[in-house]
Parts: sequence; C-alpha cells; structure tokens
Amino acid sequence: MRRRALHLVLIASALAALSVWAAVLGMGPRMRARSASNRLIDRAQEFSGQGKRSVARQLVDQALAIDKNNPRARRELAMHLIVEGRRTSAVEELRWVAAAQSTDSGAARELAAMLWVTGDREGAIEWLREALKRDPRSPLAYVDLAHCLTETGDVAAGLRAAEQAVALSPRLRTAQLVLGRARWQSGDLAGAQAAFDEALRLRPSDVSALLGAAAVSSELGSGDSAVEYARRAVTVDPQSAGTWLVLAQVLAATGRSAEAQEALARARSLGAAGPGAPRNPSQ
Repeated sequence: MRRRALHLVLIASALAALSVWAAVLGMGPRMRARSASNRLIDRAQEFSGQGKRSVARQLVDQALAIDKNNPRARRELAMHLIVEGRRTSAVEELRWVAAAQSTDSGAARELAAMLWVTGDREGAIEWLREALKRDPRSPLAYVDLAHCLTETGDVAAGLRAAEQAVALSPRLRTAQLVLGRARWQSGDLAGAQAAFDEALRLRPSDVSALLGAAAVSSELGSGDSAVEYARRAVTVDPQSAGTWLVLAQVLAATGRSAEAQEALARARSLGAAGPGAPRNPSQ
C-alpha cells in the first residue's frame, strides 16, 4: 500500500510538473509577441519625439497587429488619436487601458483627464476617485480631483481634496495652487493668499500663482500688493493678454487710470476681449 501511495504521489507530482511546463511553453509565444510589440512602441516614441508622427503611427499599428492586448500599445494609440482630433476614440482606448491595468492609478488619471476634456465631468470625477482607490496616497490624484470638484461647484469637497493633496505633499506646487483656488472660492481669502504665496515660494515665476495672488490681494484691499503681483506676472509672460488684463484691473482698482488704460490697450492688442475678465484669473 505504501509503495502504491508513493507511486501515486510521484505520478501526481510529475503531472503537475508537466502542467506547469506546458503553461510555460504556452506563454512563450505570448511573451515573445509582447516583447516585440513593446520594442516597436519604444521606436514609435523615439520617432514621435523627433516629430515623425506618421512613421510613429505606422509602428504603433504594427505593434497592435502583433499584440492587440498590449496596454502600452493601446495607450500610445490613444496619444496619436488625441493629436488627430479623434477624442472619442482616444477615450475608448484609455478606458480599455485603465480597465486592463486595474491597479494602475496613473492609467485611471489619464482617462479622467481625457474625459474632462471631452466634457464628461461626472465620468472624470468617478475615475479620479477610482485612481485614489488604487493609490490612496497619490497627491496628484487629489490635485486633479480638487480641481474637478471646485470647477463643478462642489467647493467644500474640492477644498477637502486640496487639503489632502497638500497634507500628502506640501512641497507640490500644483497642490498649493489648487488649495489657493479652493480657499478663494470658499471665501477664505487670507487662506487663499497664503497658499498662493507658498506656491510662489516653490516657484517664483509661476504665472497662475501670481495672478491668483494679485486678484486675492485686490479683494483683500491690498492694492499695492495686487499691482506688484500683476507686474511680476507680465514680466514673466509679457505676451499673454490675460496677464495684462489682470494688471489693468488692479491698476484701475487703485485709481491709476492712465496706467490701467495702457495695460488694457496692451491686453487688447494681444487678443483680450476687454474688461470682462473672469473673476478667477488663476484658472
């Protein structure tokens, strides 16, 4: 009986080993296809970097012909579709990638960004929440979520997301920016000013932070500070109509009519529509 039992055990072990080996052999063609597909994608990205998009697109198509389920190839196809203006098709490719890479927070964020661009705001927020399920400590996902929530009018939730982003990464400039915007929209002007100033400490030439700080300073009654922030913004980006328009507004608010008219004329020459600027120029 013992010999028979041992014999059965040996047979079972051998069968198990054969099963594993058969699985490995079966994976061989798929692994080779994935490797070949990835090599083509590497080359496609090189050509894209050189501006040779038509050649790059051909390589992407070849990569997909070899391995249609390669997430890298599907993502690269989405990037080309975006450039071609085929946003709906790009969304579907990114949706496939995000679903296939079920633990990849970045894939979920990419899909959310494209959904936002195409006007699907609810979908974008849903996928950003999914990104945070995949990586609860992603400050970038919190930044994106805070922006989307405040833009859709859910300022309280946007503020919470922005605060979480800053808590996770206080030196992340975009986190400070989105916190400044959320505080501004919630009515916390002093808090908004502090966040914009922190963003400027991290990058003194950040035009969005300079314009946000200028507008908030003006609302706080600090006209001279507002003008200084706006002047810094036009120094950094003198070809932006928006920066000159904000400068015109804060100059007018401080009674400097002649200078304000000069700034407004410059804004109009660069394409600004006129004095009807958005309330929040940092957006």
